Amino acid sequence: MAGNLKNILYRREELLENGRIPLFTGRLFRDLMRRDISLINLSDLWKDKNGNPWEELGEILEESLLIAARDETLRGAKHLPLAVLAYENPEIPGQNLFGTDFLIESFQEVDFYFLERVYQRKHKIPWRVIDTERCYLREMALEDLPALYRLYEGEGITDFVEPLSGFKEEREYTGAYIERVYPFFGYGMWLVMDRDTHELIGRAGLNLNEVNGEYLLEMGYIIDAGRQRRGYGTEVCQAIIAYAKEADVGFDKLHCFVQKGNLASLALLGKFQFFPEGEVLREGKEMMHFSLNLQK
Repeated sequence: MAGNLKNILYRREELLENGRIPLFTGRLFRDLMRRDISLINLSDLWKDKNGNPWEELGEILEESLLIAARDETLRGAKHLPLAVLAYENPEIPGQNLFGTDFLIESFQEVDFYFLERVYQRKHKIPWRVIDTERCYLREMALEDLPALYRLYEGEGITDFVEPLSGFKEEREYTGAYIERVYPFFGYGMWLVMDRDTHELIGRAGLNLNEVNGEYLLEMGYIIDAGRQRRGYGTEVCQAIIAYAKEADVGFDKLHCFVQKGNLASLALLGKFQFFPEGEVLREGKEMMHFSLNLQK
């Protein structure tokens, strides 16, 4: 079973530009070595050897990420338990670089955390997306469902949000959400975890929803009943707003829809200076519509 990223596999000749390792690639490799990540040049490893060279790597494949710029190298790794990052090297033209979820044109903005996320996506390890003073927000896994049900059973939690479905239906929905939403958009509804205890204390994040024929980026949040009125909602939503402003989410505005009786959420939106847009009918309920300009 995959754990942490421990090895970077590459063929040196595939990374060269003008006969040398480029500046940003060299900086990345030095940082990786400082983090005790092993750099394995496959060209040296496979020199003068017959048979299937991948077999010699054995169990370390699950702890490794391959950086490749040639179709031949990618084909060899196609059916292996190996995370792969394709690199479009301008000095190796004519490559299709198919069969990978991640492709880069330069190493200028690539760092350890980017590589770690490529590795985690391959092995279905939830991304830790946002850190706050007391919490962190991460993607959900199917194993989190029992804790999520306990969260929704808290007093008052479903007064203004829909309850979860039956376990089988909710598991199917969550599995599809993990497979499709997180990888495609790079955001979604995350779990709010206590930084010290790693206990689930809420659910919050960003969703793309259609409202009156228009797709809007919407923020939502739930905080555990036992943690309410202690500033967690403010702390979490402030971090989500900052994320929406800094990340490439593709929208100029962030939206929230709140029922009139949800006084705590109305006060929170006022604190962040959300602008009232009017009222809309959603799923048979009258909701107050608010928005925040992300460009300011």
